[in-house]
Amino acid sequence: MMNGLLDRLRGARRIEFFAALALLALLALLVLGRGGGPGDGAEGTELEARVERILSGIDGVGRVSAMITQDADGRATAALIVADGLEDVQTWLTLQSAVSTLLELDTGQIEIIGKNGRFGGTV
Repeated sequence: MMNGLLDRLRGARRIEFFAALALLALLALLVLGRGGGPGDGAEGTELEARVERILSGIDGVGRVSAMITQDADGRATAALIVADGLEDVQTWLTLQSAVSTLLELDTGQIEIIGKNGRFGGTV
C-alpha cells in the first residue's frame, strides 16, 4: 500500500513539473510576442512610428512621441502623445483631431501632453 502511494506521488511530481514547464513556455511566448512592455527599453511599434512621423509634420508641432495600446485584434484602444510645440490651444486641438482620425479613437481615449512645461504639460 505504501509503495502504491509513493508511486502516485512520484507521478504527481512529474505532472507538476510538466505543468510548470508548460506555464513557463506560455509566459515566454506571451512576452516575446508582445515585444516587451512599457519602460523596458523596447522600441515602439510601427504604428507608433507612423503616427509620430505624421503628427510631427503638423504646423507648430515639433518632435512627437506616441504610445498606443491595442486590443488583441490590433485595433487602437488608447493613445498617449507627448509633443513639443504645444504653446496654444489650437495646436493641441489639431493634434487631438489628427490622432482621433488616424486611430479611430474617441477624444476621451487620447491624452496629449506638452514637453518642458508648455501648454498641456507639467513644469
